[in-house]
Amino acid sequence: MPYVLLIFLMLLGSPYAAAQDPVGVATFTVRSQPAAALVDTVRPLLGGGGGASAFHDKLIVRGSAQQIAAVRELLAQIDRPARRLLIEVRQSGRMGMSATDIGYGAASDEVRIGRAPRRPGAQAYYQEFQTRGRDDGTQRVQALDGRAALIRAGQSVPVYRAHQQVIGNQLIQGFDVSYRDALTGFYALPRVHGDQVTVEIYQQHERQAPGGAFDVEHASTVLRGRLGDWLSLGAVGGSDNDKRDAIGRHVQTQRSNDRQIDLRVMAVD
Repeated sequence: MPYVLLIFLMLLGSPYAAAQDPVGVATFTVRSQPAAALVDTVRPLLGGGGGASAFHDKLIVRGSAQQIAAVRELLAQIDRPARRLLIEVRQSGRMGMSATDIGYGAASDEVRIGRAPRRPGAQAYYQEFQTRGRDDGTQRVQALDGRAALIRAGQSVPVYRAHQQVIGNQLIQGFDVSYRDALTGFYALPRVHGDQVTVEIYQQHERQAPGGAFDVEHASTVLRGRLGDWLSLGAVGGSDNDKRDAIGRHVQTQRSNDRQIDLRVMAVD
């Protein structure tokens, strides 16, 4: 008889368990992220008889007292305000140009060769000049750990485009004006783990060059390093040479442009 009673109680175990461990409802205020983002995280702790939902910054949990206690312990570990970070991107640019002009000229009353002098005779000349410049800049933006940040600055540059058309016997000429944005900035998504940080970064640098053209530089990558250390995002460089020869003249021009881009992430608190 005792064995039959024991089996009967086991078959009817759920009503007895419900009486001993009633289902309740608890509400938690989430501080670090949207409450809806934690619904799927806490559901495995609630079993088949419990549930979780979100409303604004509130996480509503339905379950036994033991299950609610487990959710409270988990939230104490993961619901912490995101760390504030300072992201810096610095750009170091060097530009240079050098030119050499060598030639000679000779002239008489009837013949002129090369760059001829104003008076009959001969002359030789040598010219050389160099220019150097820097284009450095630093941009900073505050962000939260695990949240994307964007900073961008620049100007709208007018771009003129000439046009002409024939109307009847008349040639009509004019120009249109449009604007193009020349922007410099970056988009970054930092994630901190211990004293290390992983950053998804997209950087751009645009400017109007002489002659109306635009110099455009973009870089996109993922970096990982120690908080506070400068990390190399990349480098852009190039050079070109131009030679021109004519009777009595030789001109050689060399241009170079190098740019280094670095990034670092520092903890604000």
